[in-house]
Amino acid sequence: MPIRNIDVFFRELKLTQEARIGVLAETRLGIEGHNWLRQLMLNTRDGEPAAMGGVPLALEAEIVKELHFFQSNNITPIFVFNGLPVARRDGRGFVKDDHRPAYRHAAWEQYWQGHTEQALRGWSTSSPQALADTVPFVMQVLQAHGAEFMRAPYSSWAQLAYMYQHESQPIHAVYSSLEMLMFDVDRVVTSVNHSRATFGWIQRDNMLGKCGITANQVLDMCILAGCDWCPTFPPLLGDIGFSFKSAVDVTRQYRSGFNAIQAMADHPGVRAANYSDSFLRAYCTVKYHIVLRLDGSVGPLNAEFAPNDLHDIIGYRLPTAAYHLLAQGAVQPPILNMLVSGTWLEFSPPDNGESEEYRHLVTQWESDVLRQQCRLLCTSLGTFFSQRKIALQSWFDPQSEVVLHDSKSTKLSVKFSAAGTAAGAKDGGVSVSSVLERSRQLLGAGAGSGCRAAELLAWVLQSLQLVAADGQHTPLGRVLGVGLRALHGSTGPQPAQPLQWAVVTAAVLLDRGLLSGKVWSVAYEDQQRPTGDAKQEQFARAIARIATLVPPGTRRGPWKLAYNRDLLAFCSAARLVQKAVNSSADAACLIGAAGSGAEPASESTQSELLPLLRARRTMPLECATSDATGLLAHALLTDYARSGVGCWGRIQAAAEEGLVNAQQALRDAWSVAGAVRAMAKARGGTNTDIIDACDWAQAAFNEVL
Repeated sequence: MPIRNIDVFFRELKLTQEARIGVLAETRLGIEGHNWLRQLMLNTRDGEPAAMGGVPLALEAEIVKELHFFQSNNITPIFVFNGLPVARRDGRGFVKDDHRPAYRHAAWEQYWQGHTEQALRGWSTSSPQALADTVPFVMQVLQAHGAEFMRAPYSSWAQLAYMYQHESQPIHAVYSSLEMLMFDVDRVVTSVNHSRATFGWIQRDNMLGKCGITANQVLDMCILAGCDWCPTFPPLLGDIGFSFKSAVDVTRQYRSGFNAIQAMADHPGVRAANYSDSFLRAYCTVKYHIVLRLDGSVGPLNAEFAPNDLHDIIGYRLPTAAYHLLAQGAVQPPILNMLVSGTWLEFSPPDNGESEEYRHLVTQWESDVLRQQCRLLCTSLGTFFSQRKIALQSWFDPQSEVVLHDSKSTKLSVKFSAAGTAAGAKDGGVSVSSVLERSRQLLGAGAGSGCRAAELLAWVLQSLQLVAADGQHTPLGRVLGVGLRALHGSTGPQPAQPLQWAVVTAAVLLDRGLLSGKVWSVAYEDQQRPTGDAKQEQFARAIARIATLVPPGTRRGPWKLAYNRDLLAFCSAARLVQKAVNSSADAACLIGAAGSGAEPASESTQSELLPLLRARRTMPLECATSDATGLLAHALLTDYARSGVGCWGRIQAAAEEGLVNAQQALRDAWSVAGAVRAMAKARGGTNTDIIDACDWAQAAFNEVL
């Protein structure tokens, strides 16, 4: 929650000043990543992430436009994103009254009744995609365009304040939300207007003068108003609602927030909420927030005054190397938050996750993958974490938990090559297929290839139960090998990494019985609209599900083809597998860092971690899966089922209006379908419907190929 009503109050006081963008020329502008990204998402606001999964397809173009704007105005942006959340004392993981699933369901009802515009509006207000989930994708785009970025250990506000106030001035100005004022920053850029080439900013001294308070009272005033880390002071909640001016008046009257709380200690709301404790925790969270320092160490702001129990306020301390990996995007927050909080939270996916198939995938398959990650991670991170209880909780049964690790868990260990080996020279050519072929060499007795990326990727395949601990292929791993060889045969000797990972995801879902043309336990109206022969509908559904695994490429314009909730449900299952791949890769990096000795804060920390950073970049960062390619394939095949002839020409215009290279996406989908057909054949008689579906769809894809 932002500081409550502060934006309204500041507008009333007309505190925002405007200047030409040229004033910021030749500056390094520190940008609060989440606030900036929130503005971009408003620019691309549509219902498609809720209807199709994934991030808005136009987001990449908006990011590139922003970078070009900064470059053309001679501004160097430094993006700083949030890291781990500050520990919650109430331990609450799920929102008590989350109405978004109901809104999404209602939007689908509108869509099936033919009210597409109303459905899109409903989806746009109920997106399941948390802003934080898009950050790995955004980081990929920023890295591809040479922009500087980092993740803070915890809040980006604190990290930006530290960088802005440091004597070496790694940044010269801060572009952020108004919460930045809590961190004793004297001026904040609050908006940038591209069309007018101007920016809005607030001078703290102007605010102090108009509010009649001192610099030391700003933090108290903001906490009393209510913010991310503390609710609004109960006496300020009157019958006519809350006004930020009341927080100003109380702060001015009592001179500090704590004095105000003591003076109104008998107020029922203050007593019931134990508000003094909440206030002091929030105060310490801001004053002594944990940051990554320029010398590589990790510690609190105002360290000389910091209390000894910061772990109870911020969260348990992680190894320094973990914060470095987090800062550079090599490790994402969910797995670290699992270690710190003791809970892995599984939230409702875009389709609402109503099917038994999806829920079983969470409780039976994902939990097994996470359990192995926890056993290895907790063993490698020392005594405290080796005794740590960690559990999985899901939105559909929040009162129950699946224990992933506790003090009774069997300890496991894994050994990687020394970090100083020549990983950099070898890592560039690492692929899923090459590592699968060499898994015995990488994981078996006497393992140690000297290629850090290959070793980490081999461990990821092990955690997905594709290879055993000694490097031998499991039955599923042998099936995957067949699929990857088929992919090589159709695309050439080096298939693109996204296609190889699509085949990995397909192998897991095929093994779980989820990749087929069969209707799942929850049938949607998409499946109640006959297109012809029932068998052909099943074939079309199977191929469209395979195509969903293929990234759709770059967005061109509005989406004109039909949406499909059945494909969205399958897309959610695919994303769950891809999340497990990413958390396994993150765990592998953390285990590698723990074994490299790169723990003390020193100049050597970065060089020790460099092989790990290179290795992680050869593996996928989580990219929220969209069913756009599946929708293309479904449109192609349902038309073919009706007419019996190739129909690319009839949907090409609509497809290419939505995507820059729709035809290539379908070609890639057909290559993956060939790999899935080969895997189905290798499994024997259990997946004959996939084989028949591929044979049937060949004629429809001939025109595309």
